Amino acid sequence: MSADGVPSHDDRLQGAGDRAFRVLVLFLTFDPEKTKGVRAVLGDFFKAREGIEFTVVEIDNANEQREWQSASTEGWPCRAFAVGGDNTAHEFTGWDRGWREVRARLPETFDVVLMVNDALANSKPLEALEAIDADIIRQLPAQKTVLGWVDTFSRVNPDPLDTLAQPMRIGGQACRKWLCTTFFMVPRSVFEKLYPVTSFSTANEVFTRYCPEKPFRESAPLSQNYQEFLYTHQTKVWRRGDKRGYVLSETTFPLFKNKVRNILNEHALSIKLWKLGVGHVNLAIFDRPSRGLGIKHDLVKGSAGTRLRKLRLLSWRQFFHEVIPPLLKRRGLRS
Repeated sequence: MSADGVPSHDDRLQGAGDRAFRVLVLFLTFDPEKTKGVRAVLGDFFKAREGIEFTVVEIDNANEQREWQSASTEGWPCRAFAVGGDNTAHEFTGWDRGWREVRARLPETFDVVLMVNDALANSKPLEALEAIDADIIRQLPAQKTVLGWVDTFSRVNPDPLDTLAQPMRIGGQACRKWLCTTFFMVPRSVFEKLYPVTSFSTANEVFTRYCPEKPFRESAPLSQNYQEFLYTHQTKVWRRGDKRGYVLSETTFPLFKNKVRNILNEHALSIKLWKLGVGHVNLAIFDRPSRGLGIKHDLVKGSAGTRLRKLRLLSWRQFFHEVIPPLLKRRGLRS
């Protein structure tokens, strides 16, 4: 091992010959307080998955000039590094920068990549993570499966949608569901085909310079129903405590563009992902009804391979659980 924590050539050769199952964690950070909380959650998660060798790379989007260094003093129960990110398109350009650093400094012997950001503790029901044991993680590459929270337009839109017949489209490509980028695991061989994960770095091709009545360019590569969804998603209050619902104006237009660009990057990443033909496990199946199916993770029995296949089937059930009722309501078949 060299002085700066980068494996030597001999370390790389030795690592390539052993059978340890390795997970690379690309942890995007920006807010120090949120980062501290997610470190604790992830640290406990790693310690409980015996036999999995985790390597954390903290990508610091608040300090883009930070040089590659060891992060072992941050309390991680595994090997950890830190490096400056790229906040141009928030977590997406940050992850791209982090992956480039990993390719230059660490051996390519990882089996799975875990993408996570510091919003995790505030945005997801973390009890679902208990369902991800070490054996399930080991099965992800074999079954070409991604794992995380998968969302649909039907769930997050205030009005019923029929996205089966009329999907949202980016550049002509259909989008009906997407993997939330707060936390997701993907086989490394799949992740390499997703890079770069940033599709819209500035999104100048999407937005007008300033026109509240018409924020999107006529040439924007977004279907009309998708433009309507994005506008409504940001400007309409539809549930108690929602922070959206602002009036689009000269003052709020930069906020609108930033938030919509993040959505576009998240959805575009999933379009690339589904085109690769991967299976998925949606951790929302463990959420309480009506958000999820209310599945008890300890009731899914069998070998790791069997359990993963069951979770994939339940995830499709979750998808239809979200999209069918709004479809029926939109068509007047359900009140």
